[in-house]
Amino acid sequence: MRLHFATLVATFFIITAAMAQNSGGSSVPLEEGNRANGFDYQPTPSEVVPREKAAGILPPAAQQKATDKTLEQLDKNLLRDEGLSTKSVPKMTTGQ
Repeated sequence: MRLHFATLVATFFIITAAMAQNSGGSSVPLEEGNRANGFDYQPTPSEVVPREKAAGILPPAAQQKATDKTLEQLDKNLLRDEGLSTKSVPKMTTGQ
């Protein structure tokens, strides 16, 4: 009876391990980053600003500067909270 149970448990583990194996295809990406179909899809300011201007949705310069200042301050505060130097915080630009 013990032999039958041990055989059943061993069979269960072998079948489970075999089902967990990849079926030939690789699930590991060939490269990391913001890429899709071989193209970089992370927009840059030089791409976004002209589109926003054309669409008429570009925020006013004063609002953009206030947003940039807030983001810069948040970045510095987070770095300071982690005990890191704030010298690496880039100056925010409007992309114009």
